[in-house]
Amino acid sequence: MPEPIDRALRPLFGTLAVAFATTGLLFLLFPDGTIRALNAAGGSLGFPPAPASELRFWLSLAVAYMVLVTLLAAEIARNPRGRAHLMPILAAGKATSSLTCLGYFVGSSPAFVYLANFLVDGSIALVVVGAWAVVRAADDAGAEREATLLRAVLDALVPRGGPFPIGAADTDLDAALLRYFGSLHRLGPLGLRLLLLAIEYGAVVFEHTRPFSRLDPAARECALAAWETSRLGFRRQLLASLKLLALMHFYERPDVWASIGYDDAHLRRKLLAGPNAAHHAARLGSVA
Repeated sequence: MPEPIDRALRPLFGTLAVAFATTGLLFLLFPDGTIRALNAAGGSLGFPPAPASELRFWLSLAVAYMVLVTLLAAEIARNPRGRAHLMPILAAGKATSSLTCLGYFVGSSPAFVYLANFLVDGSIALVVVGAWAVVRAADDAGAEREATLLRAVLDALVPRGGPFPIGAADTDLDAALLRYFGSLHRLGPLGLRLLLLAIEYGAVVFEHTRPFSRLDPAARECALAAWETSRLGFRRQLLASLKLLALMHFYERPDVWASIGYDDAHLRRKLLAGPNAAHHAARLGSVA
């Protein structure tokens, strides 16, 4: 995983560095021309023009900012995993640029230049955050965090002393899920890590609490209930999928069969009395 990730992220951040440098140079050499070009593009779409300004103080700050993000992107491109700690800094700068332009677009003037910068820098911020999440999920420390977070999520889904005589903490359910995702595809474990990261920080984004792993057991159950009843379909589906897979593996344990009304002896008798009795006898005999 590490080498393919580096191979994918190096050209991405290298391209961003070139784009940032080119944009900063255009700002410096053609400040008024840049605004005129954006006004012309926006005018064709019905947006009012942004006013020109002779003041160059803000231009100086903008060029300095573009130099900074260029250096950050270039440094990350040299070693994406080794310099992943710089990605949130780059994302924060781009998110600030994007959100302030959104504020000006809504509260000051609906000029195209504000909308364009909101969309472009916002998209870059999301891409950089996504790259950081992939790197974080794929490193060795990420595997340890994943195991701890997975146990926390499973404990909240199947708590000890709940509807079953045992809880997830009393089983190897976490190991079973890790094996299952690994059997799906070589990227399966990465997908599980990203899913767990969504739950970890979804508590911060949607419920405005601490990350999921830092909540107490009662708060964790409330956080998962919020996912399950969310108005956003993708949140409900994400939790439903994880819950389905977790319980599917949990129900394999004989200790919980009575709680779900499963009678193994009855099913065996039915299979051994059916038309494929010889096949089932051989299969069940090997299982026993």
